[in-house]
Parts: sequence; C-alpha cells; structure tokens
Amino acid sequence: MFDLSGQQVLFRIGSALFIAGTHGYALALMARLMGDPGPGYDGRRTVNPLQHGQFLGFLSMVLFRVGWIRPMAIDHRLLRFGRAGLVVVVLGALAATLLIAEGLWLLRPWLITSFSGTSAVQGAVLWFENVAMLSAAFVVFNLIPIPPFAMGLVLSGYAPRLYALLVRRTMVPAFVFGVILFFADRDGLVAPAVRSIFAWFF
Repeated sequence: MFDLSGQQVLFRIGSALFIAGTHGYALALMARLMGDPGPGYDGRRTVNPLQHGQFLGFLSMVLFRVGWIRPMAIDHRLLRFGRAGLVVVVLGALAATLLIAEGLWLLRPWLITSFSGTSAVQGAVLWFENVAMLSAAFVVFNLIPIPPFAMGLVLSGYAPRLYALLVRRTMVPAFVFGVILFFADRDGLVAPAVRSIFAWFF
C-alpha cells in the first residue's frame, strides 16, 4: 500500500531518527546563538532523537515523508531581532539539517571507492540516500508556517495564544494532512518542491 519494503522501512526509521536528532539540536543551538538558552535547560540541546521526537510526526515521516519534531519553547524576547529572530532560528536550523545531510551524501563516493564490495558500505550508502531524500522533504514541509511544523514557531512570537492552541490541537490534523498529500499530491506541488530541494543540495 505504501510501496515500502521491510528494508526501506528500516532505512526510513533510521533516517527519521537521525533527522529528528540533528534538526532538534540545530534548532536549540540556533536559539542559544541568537540569545535564548532555554531549550538547553529543557534538555533539547542534544542529538538524542528521543528528546525531540513526536510520535505522529515520526510515524508520518516514515510512511509519508511529512514529518516534524516536538515543538520547542523559544522566548522571542531573549532573541536578537526579537520576533524576527524566530525566523532566523528556524531557517538556520533547517539549513543546518540540509547541510548535515549533504555532508553524508558527499561521503558516498569515498565509501564506495575505499570499501567497495562490502554489504555494510552498500547499506551505509543507501541510508545516506534516504537521509538526503527525507531531509529535503522535511525542510519543504517545515517551511509551512503553522504548528507543529518548524516555521509555525514564528506564531509563538506574533500570536502566542493562537500558537498554544494550535500546538495542542494540530498533531492529528497534521498527520491526516500527510496522508492526504501522500495519496493526492504525488506529482502536484509538493513533489516538485522536494525534487528541487534535493537537486539543489544533492
């Protein structure tokens, strides 16, 4: 039904865990660099995906490539540039997510030429490819300015009550949104955007 073999599911799970950990850490680090140390006190300045993951966001990333992490508390009043600093934090973290994935992508030729013929290398190369593709999709969807997607964090500065309401009530709708997009927009607006990000960075 989802055109996923057992091996692909394992690669997707590993890739989703990696992306959740690296993006969550990048988001917390960007917040700290911009002036808010709060995410570090909340245990979010770590690459441990369990500290960042949200079940529906993780499941949606594995099945439909539409994923998100648990919303992060960032105080715009402590940030350089105030509310605009939230945009800088989110865009910086998403860019870092892509750059980390690109670094893994660039390792592929070296692995193939240095350790060719081993099943471990073949598995690593396939995993790197999964990380790259999922990272491209992750970035596209997390530019959507509503929670639980990363750019929705901007609402916490401009409309905190609305943001709090949406964070509590948008997890299931976001998952349903992912299902709909998976079946209805395979070649619509989203797929070309993901392919463009992938082609640009990888």
